[in-house]
Amino acid sequence: MTRSKSLRGLGSKYGGTLRKRYTKVFRTLKAKKECPSCSNMRLKRVASGIWKCASCGYTVAGGAYDVSPAKAQQR
Repeated sequence: MTRSKSLRGLGSKYGGTLRKRYTKVFRTLKAKKECPSCSNMRLKRVASGIWKCASCGYTVAGGAYDVSPAKAQQR
């Protein structure tokens, strides 16, 4: 059975709860997101809260880890 690789060097440090929380945020941040303008899945984060589409160049302000902060807060 293979173990899953730790994310960005967290290894066994910092405790399980913090690593799980970090994993959730990291996967939300790196997931493919749809551009509200052209509907392509090429929306990338430029800076904290600023998202830009790689195909059409559309720039939108949103949440730090997701385009819509309301969707990120739902559990």
